[in-house]
Amino acid sequence: MDWNDLKLFLAVARFGSIRAAAEELGLNQSTVNRRLEVLEHALKLQLFDATTRGHVLTTQGQALVDAAAPMQVQADAVVQAATLLARQSGGVLKLTAAPAVFRSFLEPVMAAFLQQHPGVNLSYDESEHTLDLFAGEADIAMRAGWTTPDDTFVSVWLDYHPWTVYCSPAYAAKRGMPAQISDLCGHDIVRLEGKVGQGKGNQWFMAQTANARSSGLAENVASMKNILTAGLGVGILPTVIGDDQPGLVRCFDPAPEMMASMWLVTTPQMSRDPRIKAFTALAKKMLRP
Repeated sequence: MDWNDLKLFLAVARFGSIRAAAEELGLNQSTVNRRLEVLEHALKLQLFDATTRGHVLTTQGQALVDAAAPMQVQADAVVQAATLLARQSGGVLKLTAAPAVFRSFLEPVMAAFLQQHPGVNLSYDESEHTLDLFAGEADIAMRAGWTTPDDTFVSVWLDYHPWTVYCSPAYAAKRGMPAQISDLCGHDIVRLEGKVGQGKGNQWFMAQTANARSSGLAENVASMKNILTAGLGVGILPTVIGDDQPGLVRCFDPAPEMMASMWLVTTPQMSRDPRIKAFTALAKKMLRP
């Protein structure tokens, strides 16, 4: 029996599909199917029933999942520990933030930190999606939000992160530009949905414009920026993005209810690293109002 076959088995059990498991593992379906057959033959067990709904665990298969799942957890922990150790031994400190956050908040801190600590190599990941700090995908994240990050992290408040209303110059020339939140009922509203749309600042904005005509839906900040630039209505953006977009104009200053915060986030383990302590202290000194 090969551990890789157990890993493959757990993937099929998780997805209930050979095709989905193959995509997750970067293999072709015939390889996955063949390795499952090898595993069942080696264990002398039937692990799945093939149905029109996919691959369903048998009673024996479920028992094997219960036994093998802790092995997956331990294997992942080994990979995560090795990733962190390799980065630390190379003197690398990996940071992550969205590009707009990087330009406005993280970039000046990184530049100042390198002057004070020339022996540390800083690595920056500009992924829009949230990296898993506990999996070792980054050491420090700069994250914006309406609420304090989960208390499983060590989070340090840095600064306010205001949002407000924007539209394109073409829309403003055609429809006029709202001067305050109460003016929005006479305008076409692009509404923000998705995960970021669940924030309390956006929920407040939605309540203020409940009677206004909806002209579009944006699943994230990037799509909101594009829809507004196209002149389809007015909508909200963080000022670090909206003010930096040539095709947009700010309608009015941020309302207190739309004031989010910027946080520096790391894990409890990494928070004890002297380099991260130094970076955190510098970020607080440079960014706090």
